[in-house]
Amino acid sequence: MTRTGAREPIALTVIGGFLGAGKTTLLNRLLRDAGDRRLAVLVNDFGAINIDARLVQSREGDMISLKNGCICCGISGDFIGELALLRDRDDPPEHVVVEASGVADPGAIVGLGDMPGYRRDAAVIVADAETVRARAADETTGPLVKRQLRAGDLIVLNKSDLVSDEQLAQVHAWLRELAGPSTAIVQTSFGTVPVDVALGARPPVKPPDDRPQQACGDADQDDAGHEHAEHRDFETWSWSGDAPLSGAGLVAALKALPDGIVRAKGLLHLREDPQRRYILQLVGRRYSIEADRAWGEVPPQSQLVVIGLPGSVDGAALTSTVQRLTAAPGA
Repeated sequence: MTRTGAREPIALTVIGGFLGAGKTTLLNRLLRDAGDRRLAVLVNDFGAINIDARLVQSREGDMISLKNGCICCGISGDFIGELALLRDRDDPPEHVVVEASGVADPGAIVGLGDMPGYRRDAAVIVADAETVRARAADETTGPLVKRQLRAGDLIVLNKSDLVSDEQLAQVHAWLRELAGPSTAIVQTSFGTVPVDVALGARPPVKPPDDRPQQACGDADQDDAGHEHAEHRDFETWSWSGDAPLSGAGLVAALKALPDGIVRAKGLLHLREDPQRRYILQLVGRRYSIEADRAWGEVPPQSQLVVIGLPGSVDGAALTSTVQRLTAAPGA
C-alpha cells in the first residue's frame, strides 16, 4: 500500500563516476557522518562496502542495518521496485543514496527522483584528479567519462593530494569548461566531503549571527574522533525569520549568488502564497522552489542555510539581502 500522500518526499542522490575515482570511499564517509539522518544506501556491488563493524546493528540477507538508523542494500534487477519498497516502508528513509556502477550513466538514474514519493536531489560525480583527463581523452573510455561528468550537479574532484597545485588548477579549469557553469566543483582527498555538501544542507533550527561558519556536518553533533579541521574548505550561513519573503526577489538573488556557493536549502514563507510553505533546493547553479503543504497550525517561518567554498559566503551581504526581501512593499 502506497502512503506517499502525507509524507515528506524522499530525497534521491546518485553518486557516480568512473571506476577507481573514490565513490565507495565517499559513501563510507557519508555513512559514518550521517548523524541522525535516516539514509538508505543502494549499492551495485554490495560486497565492496566495508562498513565499520562498530556501526553495524544487524545483518539480514542482503540488508545491513546500522546503529544510526541507516540501512544498506544491494541493487537487484528491479531497481524501481526497490525504490518503491523503501518509499512504502512503515519507517521510510528521509534520503536514498545510490552508488552507481563505474560504467553507469548517473544522469539517467537520478531522474528516478521524479517518481511519486521522491524528490530529485543531485547527481554527485567523483573524479580522480590524477587520471580523469587521461580517461576522458581515451577513445574507449572517453565518451562515458565525459557523459558522467556532464551529468553532475556536484563534482567531487578527489585524490587532489596526488597532483601538484598547478596540475590541480588545470584539471579544475578543464572540468569547469566540460561541465559548464551550472555544476559545483569541490576539491578534496580521501572522499572528505561534509554530509551537508554531498547530500544537501538542512534548514537551521535557530537564527545564528551573519558570520560564515566552518561547515562540518551537523553542528554540535560530532562523532568521536571527527574534527572540524577536516572540513575547513567550506563555510556556512543560515537565517530564520517570520516575515514573508518576496519570491520574485529570492529568484533574482539566487541567480546572483557567486560561483563558490555549493548548496542551499530552505523552508520558505513567501509573500506571493502565504498559506503554503515552499521548499528551496540549490546545488551549484541549479535550483528549484516547489510548493509544499499548507502551514496549517504551524506558524509560518522561513529558514535558509547556504554552504560554499571559502570566501564565497558573505554573511553580511546575505543577511542584508533577506532583510530587503522581507521588507514591506513600498517601505
